[in-house]
Amino acid sequence: MDSIKSDGIRYKIEMNICEPKKMTEIGDWFSHDTSAIDFGSLKSNDINCGGWFDKGTPTLISGTEEELINQFKFSNQVFAWEKIFVFRISNRSSRGWIPEMYIVMPMKYKSFWTHIDITDIAFQPGKVIFLNDMKGIYGETDGSKHLSFNQSLKNEKGVDVKTFPLKDLLK
Repeated sequence: MDSIKSDGIRYKIEMNICEPKKMTEIGDWFSHDTSAIDFGSLKSNDINCGGWFDKGTPTLISGTEEELINQFKFSNQVFAWEKIFVFRISNRSSRGWIPEMYIVMPMKYKSFWTHIDITDIAFQPGKVIFLNDMKGIYGETDGSKHLSFNQSLKNEKGVDVKTFPLKDLLK
């Protein structure tokens, strides 16, 4: 969350991992293929989703939970290619109900190891930011090849949840 705008506010951030019902055959796990799926044209009934992750406190591989304030970390063995990451952000500092904000991010690029860093998120109640055109950079760290996404949402404006074509994924 944008630290300037979120100072003193507690946000709960949850994640759901979805995938199209008809996915591309993986083939070579280590190639840098780009998915042929047009994620912008998918309908909600073309996609399967799991559940929201651990109420904003992800369980680490060690089995312990880590309390995170205004951030979300997830590390696990998920082959991210053609997955759709859905983040739900809710304002927990208010006594009244404030509509959640969502960030929806399809993963179009194949990589065995993927790192995503989304920054400068300004809370937009009742809005969805659809990151359908994110570009990643392939690199290498300590001999391991990976794909990194570093995306600032500083000037991103969301669309209304009610008009978002995949709004059923947000439940």
